[in-house]
Amino acid sequence: MKTEIWKDIPGYGGRYQASSLGRIKSLDRFFDREDWRTGVITSVHVNEKILTAGRFNTHGHLSVFLRDSQYPNGIGKPVHQLVMLAFVGFAPEGLEVLHKNGIPTDNQITNLCYGSRSENMTDRYRHAGQGLKLTVNDVIKIRDMLCQGVQQRQIARMFNVSDTTIYYIKQGRRFRWIK
Repeated sequence: MKTEIWKDIPGYGGRYQASSLGRIKSLDRFFDREDWRTGVITSVHVNEKILTAGRFNTHGHLSVFLRDSQYPNGIGKPVHQLVMLAFVGFAPEGLEVLHKNGIPTDNQITNLCYGSRSENMTDRYRHAGQGLKLTVNDVIKIRDMLCQGVQQRQIARMFNVSDTTIYYIKQGRRFRWIK
């Protein structure tokens, strides 16, 4: 059984913590709330609780709703980013959070690391492709065929994708991360 370690999430003034097992909790605290009808400010108590994570996007990443001075009504934040922020720190410029095992709901710190967009997308393909039609090798072949002068429409038919997909690959608007 793994030991769960909790750390404050930077930027949230001791109001929220992330765990090494990928959970987020709101800490026991008081805060002032203004009644929108009367303008009267009252002190409100919030009990400590583990936040329920919901879906962040169609790829399966989880998010929680956090409140701060900039977003007093709250904003959704991806759990994997909050865990990395608490345990490792801010992402270096140009890097994003990667799930080592390819499971976007597994937000344990041992499953997360920072990497480039290219590494993240390559990793996505390595872990089952997420329903994408083209593999990394397919895109490389398509680029070679484009360089040899094969027509976009012909390539599209060969790979069972739209002409637009081939055009976007040619223009560097899709699969730019493949070197």
